[in-house]
Amino acid sequence: MDAVIVADLGVLAYARRAWPGLRLHLSVQAAAGSPEAIAFYAREYGVKRVVLPRVLSVGEIAALMREIEVETEAFVFGGLCVMAEGRCALSSYATGRSPNLSGVCSPPEAVTYTEEEGGAMTSRLAGLALDRYAPGEPTGYPTLCKGRFEVAGALSYLFEDPVSLNAIGLLTELRRAGVTAVKVEGRQRGKAYVARVASTFRKAIDLLERGGDPSALSAELTHLAEGGRETAGAYRKTWR
Repeated sequence: MDAVIVADLGVLAYARRAWPGLRLHLSVQAAAGSPEAIAFYAREYGVKRVVLPRVLSVGEIAALMREIEVETEAFVFGGLCVMAEGRCALSSYATGRSPNLSGVCSPPEAVTYTEEEGGAMTSRLAGLALDRYAPGEPTGYPTLCKGRFEVAGALSYLFEDPVSLNAIGLLTELRRAGVTAVKVEGRQRGKAYVARVASTFRKAIDLLERGGDPSALSAELTHLAEGGRETAGAYRKTWR
């Protein structure tokens, strides 16, 4: 084991005291995205790397790197969290299981899909209808922040559309910004998914090191995206 990823302050304090040689990485659940927050964790707990929240643009990461002295790790593929990392209460409200404490967002045992008359599909979380899909329409994984609701007579995704992050085309910019490592969001994913995504990004990074364009490999992962749809997320600041 090379390092442990930690968010809990008590665990950080214990690890630094009892195991001073252990390399500590700060989890995205700590929601540390400012120079002051990162400096605090580095000073008080000896954190060597920070996993960045998924709300920063590439330019903001570059500006951040000029003010900190630790490594950074950035998400490049998988689910998008539109909440403040580590502060989400929606899933626990509906299912009784917290993504922060239980490690699950919309736990699979609470997810159901029901085929309606005429072939339409309804997705539910803990019995709550979150979306209804037309016959043949791609169905996303139901999470409360990506549900489609009717408000003031208009039906829409209030927080964010059910799409997956794919930043393989931004690897050049992320490296230029100073990012040390990339991170695949793999919670509640199968071994085949993790193996395919990790191996594709390994090829992309190797291609980048040889002076090639890693965006050429982007299409290799489209079929793994939620609902078959992809986004650059906050890196481009085009999401709602």
